[in-house]
Parts: sequence; C-alpha cells; structure tokens
Amino acid sequence: MHMVRYQVLICCILVFRLAIVQSAPITITRKTFRNCQRGSWYDVTTECCPPNSTEIDEPILDFNPKRDPSKTLRRRKALQCLVGKELKTYTRKLRRGYALMRALPDSDPRSFKRQNDIHCAYGTGAFIQDGSTDLDIDIHFTWLFFPWHRLFLYFHERILQKLLEDPEFSLHFWNFDNGLSADAPANTSANASVTSDDDHGGCYKPGHFVPPIYNQPATSVFEGSRSPRAFDAARPVDLSLDTTAGDSDSTFANKTLEETVRRNRQVMHRSLIRAGNSTRSFFGTEYRAGVARVLHAGLGSGTVEKWLHVSVHSYIGGKLFPTHTAPSDPLFYPFHANVDRLWQVWHELGCDHRDPSDPDWLGAEFLLWDENAVLRRVQVRNILRIEDLGYTYEQVNDASWISPQNSTSSESSGLSPKFHLIHSSEFPTQKDRTLQCASNT
Repeated sequence: MHMVRYQVLICCILVFRLAIVQSAPITITRKTFRNCQRGSWYDVTTECCPPNSTEIDEPILDFNPKRDPSKTLRRRKALQCLVGKELKTYTRKLRRGYALMRALPDSDPRSFKRQNDIHCAYGTGAFIQDGSTDLDIDIHFTWLFFPWHRLFLYFHERILQKLLEDPEFSLHFWNFDNGLSADAPANTSANASVTSDDDHGGCYKPGHFVPPIYNQPATSVFEGSRSPRAFDAARPVDLSLDTTAGDSDSTFANKTLEETVRRNRQVMHRSLIRAGNSTRSFFGTEYRAGVARVLHAGLGSGTVEKWLHVSVHSYIGGKLFPTHTAPSDPLFYPFHANVDRLWQVWHELGCDHRDPSDPDWLGAEFLLWDENAVLRRVQVRNILRIEDLGYTYEQVNDASWISPQNSTSSESSGLSPKFHLIHSSEFPTQKDRTLQCASNT
C-alpha cells in the first residue's frame, strides 16, 4: 500500500513538473493566420479572417519600441476640453483621416474594414492555437485584454498619421468616467482647464456625454446604428450594467443625471480600487497556450473589462455592441483610448498595483499590420510603457471617482497631487487608502 501511494505521489509530481515545462504564452504566427476559420460571437457565426494571400507571406518584422528622448511625447487629450481653433482643426483632421481610411481597398490591411476584421479575428475564436484543432483564441475576458487593445489602438493611430501625413496626430480620448467638474490647479493658467494642457494644466470638465464630433451625420466618424440614447446630448453614458449579475439593457432606463453620475462613480471606484485592487482582479484570468477560450465576461474578465467596458459597449449599442463589428463604429477608438488610459491611472494610484510578471503574459505574441502595411510581431513585454510608444495622456479629474465618500481635507489623502482636483473636495482619507492597499496583500 505504501509503495502504491509513493508511486502515485511520484506520478503527480511528474505531471505537475510537466505542466510547468509545457507552460507557454499565447503566440500568433504566420501559421495561425493561415489556419484562420469562421469564428463565433455567442450564437452568431463570424467571417473575418485575413485574406490567405501574398501579404501573409511577406517578411514579419519585430516591433520593440524605445522612447526617443529627443522627441516630445504626443499627448492624447480629453475630447470634452477641445474648443475653438483646436477643436475645428482636430475635427477636420479626424474626419479626413477616416474618410481616407474608408477609401482604402479591402485588400489593404490598413483599410477601415480590415481594421474591424482583425479585431474580429482575434476576438471571436477565428484563430486556433498552433498545434491544436479546437483551442480557439480570444483576447477578451482574460489578462490579454489590456495589452492587445493598446497595441491595436497604437497601430490604428499610426495608420491615421500616415494617411494624414501628420506624425503628430493623436487619437484623443472619450473621458466617459468623469461626471464632475473641478478647478484647475493654482499653478496653471486661467484657461488651462478649458483649452489645452501645454502647461500640464489638464482638463477638468465632465466628459461623460458622447463626444459631439462623433454624432454629426454624413461624416466619416458617424455611425447611425447606435442606440437613440447615444444621440441624447443631455444624457451621460451609464456605466452601471453588470452582466455578471444578470443585468440587462433595462438597467439604463429611468435614471436622473444625478443618479447616473453617482452610480458611475461607484462603478469606477469599485473597478479600479475596491475590487480591482490586485493584479489578478484587475487584469483577469491567466490565459496561456493549452487553455481553452473564455466565453463570458463573468468567467475571466478583469474588473474594468467586465463592468465599465461592457457597459459602454452595451449603452452605445448598434455596431459597437458585438465584438465582430465594434471597431466599425469609429467611437470604438476614443472609447478604448480611455480604457488604455485607465490602465495607466491604475498604476499611478499606487497600492502596489503591478502588471503581471508571469512569463506567459510578458511573452504573449501578436501579429498586426503597421502604418506601412507591414506585418509586425509584438510581445506584451514591449508595449508596457506608453512613453516608449511615444505618447502620454492629458491629466483629467480622476479624483471624481477615487472615493465615493466625502473628506474634509485633500491633504490627508496620501494620493499624488494629480488626484486632488475634485470640485466637491471628495478625497479618500489616509486611513481609507491604507485599507485599500492592505487588501491588496
């Protein structure tokens, strides 16, 4: 009997060691592209594979960006604070860029259609893990959500720059998480909160309404399939949908402006601080070679993805709702620029917030076409610093959701000064923040 137990123990140890040895990151290769198949989004069959043509046989170049200290970082700005000449110039360039992108033939991987298709292929199980016949790939609902969308947005922005012949063009973000106003810091100019942040003044106006420049019919950035609520200029986006709790579209009905703002602040606080207080909870479940695709947000998503991210997709509706058509609504891009920004903010909040250190996350490898229609090979480890990608984000009123409770003094918060900007003086106390950080351990 003892010998049998010993043999079983040895067997278990060998299996465990073998599992460790076989652990490997999700890797997209030329073979992955060639073996692309029909995908699925719930009960919908999708067809969005890259054409099996000579473009897949072209050389693949590694992408490993490093910051050029001689160049000033481009600043992605909050759309709600663009005014006057700056707003007119940006609107003209944005619409021209998308008009040019839409005019590209579908055979060009930079075209508007193909931008949608590559997101569809990565997000509907159209790609199969190399060496498998049934392990399809999805970059949603796992720890790959943040890095893949950062990369996708980066190359999309680069394509617009190329088409516009303007390397300084930036995709500004929809600051949907901020529903409160704040005063600019005392050391900035009087107009800093209204015009730009050239002096790092930032933007402190509410940004929770759908950006008007995306709601003008007969323009290249308009999408008419959106829900009617997306065209109500006086109605803020609602972040409170929780599909993991069985919520439905009716969640968005019959709320006052004040109630929506209050609920949104609670969702943001929960997503980035209270519930999103660890690497695992914020990024989502581990996803590596040999692991089956996660099919529902509640089974693997991190806090930002499954709550506020799903809420915005659902609230806007239309083509932005399903994975296989979402990027065919241009609003997808400023929306996800803010999601990317929130990843950065999560780090800046402190509380020992750290990216995963697992080699299977750092070594996850994707293929995407760049602004020159060249296929690039990119590992997650190489896109973790937005400074290396050449951009940064304008400062906004993130303090509006850092704490849902009132505090009498901003000096007691212990947070970076950039978070001391809420109009109603609502800051977490040092005690609150200590508890938040302690729950991280």
